[in-house]
Amino acid sequence: MIETLSLFWQFLKKPKLLKLSKDNKSLHRDFLWILVLDILFAGLIMSIYYLLLHFQVIKEYYEKVDVLKKYGIYAMLFLGCLVAPFIEESMFRWHLRKKYATIYFICFSLAIISAYFLNSNYLYFPIFTFFLIIALILHSYFKRISTTRKQLFWRKAYPFIFYYSGVLFGLVHYTNMKDLTLDNPVFLIFVSSQAFGGLSMGYLRIKYGFWYSVLFHCCFNFIAIMLEFFLSKI
Repeated sequence: MIETLSLFWQFLKKPKLLKLSKDNKSLHRDFLWILVLDILFAGLIMSIYYLLLHFQVIKEYYEKVDVLKKYGIYAMLFLGCLVAPFIEESMFRWHLRKKYATIYFICFSLAIISAYFLNSNYLYFPIFTFFLIIALILHSYFKRISTTRKQLFWRKAYPFIFYYSGVLFGLVHYTNMKDLTLDNPVFLIFVSSQAFGGLSMGYLRIKYGFWYSVLFHCCFNFIAIMLEFFLSKI
């Protein structure tokens, strides 16, 4: 456990592209303890939330979207443990080992963020067209420069790319809470848990490969869904 958490912490201090590990013993150890860490962190975040709610430091003027009640346990397991992990890992983590894909990921995500805040149907097409052109220009530029310059830029930019992907993953999940807005301080509580999970899955994707981040995502969601299901029966 100590070795896993130490290596994970060292990576978080300075994220970088790692050589894919084929050590199954290390994989099983890291997978297990990072999963435990994520569950404990999520539990800590929710405990803080309920304590603040209990002592009326914050107010609950929104509600969680009850997808379990809406779709049922089997549909939730299918969506949460198969569909969502594959789609979300493809969107947020696949590019972490793909230099050119990262360009399109950042430009496309910035287009979505811009469209969200501008909130105008007339601007959607110009916004996405603009960022697509920027992505194509950057792609063309990086294909022309030397390998040394590419590696230098990639090394310096990688920490930003890694954290940007993880935090954006957390931000996207605030929509799971009905009527929760960005100006609500509770927003940070929910997003921090999701963002931490994004960083954990990013680490596993970089160190062991894409499908291990998908599997980790499946396992975490399975535990969360089953826990919510059994608690709803109490």
